[in-house]
Amino acid sequence: MKKIWKINLINSVLSLHAKLSQIDKNKTPLSSNHEFERIVIFSTTALGDLLFNTPAIKAIKHRYPTAKLMLVSSDKNRDLVENSDWFDEVAIWDNKIVRAPNLIRKIRRFKPDVTLLLHSSLGYDILCARLGGSTYILRDNFRHDNPAFNHWLDKYSMGVDGHIIQRKMDLISTLGCDVSDITMQFPIAINKASDKTSGPTIGFQMGASGKNRCWPVEHFSQLAERILSENVDAKIILTGAGQDQPIERAFFQLLPEKYHSRVTSYIGKTRLPALIELIHSIDVLITGDTGPLHIAITAQTPTVSLYVSANPRHTGPYQDLLIHKTIRIEPEAGDDAVYPLRKISVHSVYEALNSVIRK
Repeated sequence: MKKIWKINLINSVLSLHAKLSQIDKNKTPLSSNHEFERIVIFSTTALGDLLFNTPAIKAIKHRYPTAKLMLVSSDKNRDLVENSDWFDEVAIWDNKIVRAPNLIRKIRRFKPDVTLLLHSSLGYDILCARLGGSTYILRDNFRHDNPAFNHWLDKYSMGVDGHIIQRKMDLISTLGCDVSDITMQFPIAINKASDKTSGPTIGFQMGASGKNRCWPVEHFSQLAERILSENVDAKIILTGAGQDQPIERAFFQLLPEKYHSRVTSYIGKTRLPALIELIHSIDVLITGDTGPLHIAITAQTPTVSLYVSANPRHTGPYQDLLIHKTIRIEPEAGDDAVYPLRKISVHSVYEALNSVIRK
């Protein structure tokens, strides 16, 4: 949140609420000895962010085994959380202030003791938590987050040059949680495919939230041609959302037609649980820093992930490191402004793929 008038308005509302509600009266400093019975967790952004939060959520559930949990999440994650037995209640919110009153009412009915803001819209999330009646609030602050709301928080993470998962685990260690298990997990049961073909099945995730995280489609087509020409048993599947269909069309236009029968596209054809099952069934996924990468890591599917503008130290694989290969080239002034990943060669990705398959 950058607009000063919004920051001032939210702080004014919070100050008035604190005065009228006396929410902080008789409040003791947060410590590992606190026992909470009703906990709200915010994870209202993308799929990858939710998966990054699952080690912390598991640790919270283990620390407070009898507590009731309410998750506030996004519509993108609905299929993954709405029927999960991890949570007693799930509220879907789009981070918009216009729909905050409805969320506040739901939180007030839940009567939380503590709220954990693991990934959400700064300012609006604190407003909802405080007006929802939460006595204690912990927040995972990112380095770019404005500190103007920190005085409303009982604990917040500091900017560190480390993985986002570890930062969240360090935050909840304040509550006395066991933070040794950093593995991500799906909140719902996922079916595992039992059939296995003779040759390797390679997944291509060509789309991403921004072009700066996409390897160019012509590189993917060249890689596919090399894979399929040098391994007669290999197959390729394409994953992605409906908005990736122009990339899909460009890929098939660039790939020689004799290889088309060995490529199956699921772009725009799978809902989230089916996509997870699909990624669970393949041998390797090649991708930029995007949601399906984190699905693959959670599913323990080997990956080759590509970085230039992003940094795998912060958002790359953090578990099962032996089965994942990251390629990162430092950004430079002369990089392609639209597709900085263009500088990663087809040959280097092919070599990384072979090293992962051998493992």
